[in-house]
Amino acid sequence: MTYTHNTFDRRILLGASRRRLEDASNLSLAQRWSGSMYLGGYAIECSLKALICHLEGANNLQDTRSFKNQEQDMRSHQLTRLVQVLPQLQRAIETDRTGQYREAWEYLCTRWRTNELRYWDRQGEPDVSERFLQAVKTLHRYILEQQGELS
Repeated sequence: MTYTHNTFDRRILLGASRRRLEDASNLSLAQRWSGSMYLGGYAIECSLKALICHLEGANNLQDTRSFKNQEQDMRSHQLTRLVQVLPQLQRAIETDRTGQYREAWEYLCTRWRTNELRYWDRQGEPDVSERFLQAVKTLHRYILEQQGELS
């Protein structure tokens, strides 16, 4: 049996989200702050796509109602569009009594600009990157927790 790497598979998305978070943390330690932010955003993107699969009872993002109805949004790297198909997550972020999820989400969304970070030729700023990475870790943990995937 030949292994095929289907990037829409929920297990692959979960694994990728964990690896990109590890990569982001390692880049931050190496003072490569722009790259850390870039990969941190991808960790959230992958975990959101896996959550969509989980909530719709699918093993593959392409098999979800969300993908079929909004394929363009599902293929994009726009986190706000992905969250739009996750109303329960949106509500949890908006109604969080501690404010930690809302604050993390807002910080993440205002700073994760894929094209800017992808082509950024500078090291980045440590304080911005560290706050961003903390927001990513907070949200990543919560998103994985919603899927029973904390490890």
